[in-house]
Amino acid sequence: MLRQLTPHVFVMKHNHDTDRPALGLIAGKTASLVVDGGNSPAHARTFLQGISALGVAAPRYLALTHWHWDHVFGAPEMGLTTLANRRTQPHLLQMAGYTWDDDALARRVAQGEEIAFCAENIKREFGAQRAIAVQGADILFDQTLTVELGGLTCQLIHLGGEHSEDSTVVYCPQEGVLFLGDGLCQEMFHGEWSYDLADYRARIDKIKDLPCRFYVNSHWDVQDADEFTAYYRRLIALGELAGESTDPADALGRYRRAHGCDPDEETEGDLLSFVHGNRKRQAAKKGSQQ
Repeated sequence: MLRQLTPHVFVMKHNHDTDRPALGLIAGKTASLVVDGGNSPAHARTFLQGISALGVAAPRYLALTHWHWDHVFGAPEMGLTTLANRRTQPHLLQMAGYTWDDDALARRVAQGEEIAFCAENIKREFGAQRAIAVQGADILFDQTLTVELGGLTCQLIHLGGEHSEDSTVVYCPQEGVLFLGDGLCQEMFHGEWSYDLADYRARIDKIKDLPCRFYVNSHWDVQDADEFTAYYRRLIALGELAGESTDPADALGRYRRAHGCDPDEETEGDLLSFVHGNRKRQAAKKGSQQ
């Protein structure tokens, strides 16, 4: 159920069926820290059951990588001291006042407060009866927070970026593992999913020099150092190829001329994400000039 990455770090794999993210455990001699609360109490219980079979120090802390529903709806079930970036807290407190029936979800989607992708996955995960509780975090930090677990430390580092301003990574230097949450994902909440190249580079620059063996992205497979480096360099290269283009046909033409073939489906999607980012940036610029 839980994959052991290193002697003291464990991961439960993501599940796309209801958008369950990967959850992590960093187990010190005197305490353990959980990375993300899961997308429901059921998700959290499954993870806690997996921990109980490991024979490690009991979990004491829960680190939230950001405020999105799939990372926090299971947090109350964990019953742990919750750590979060200060920017996360207002979102948690706002969601604590929401209702989650179909009408409420549809209304927030129509008002642009939620997106259909998330609403549909909430329905799949919880079914028709949705007793959803959201709680604020117990300990807040601004840029970094270090947690001692007995022989191991965890560093919570604010990453920020276009996916979510509060994005936080969790780093265990002794084990060489970096939990990225959704910190390197696209902007999803305003139109087409998109990347901004300058923003993406800034996020990579904050973490690329941390010595790591493994990188855990919440909705992707675990990557080793070589795989992670190849992945982010590939994305940056696609962003550079897209340039300032706001025309998908133009960007695809640039790819064909550079590579002598059409991109595969994944590559096309990533390339066009930068085109969509260019469109958003230009629209924002025009809006600010009016």
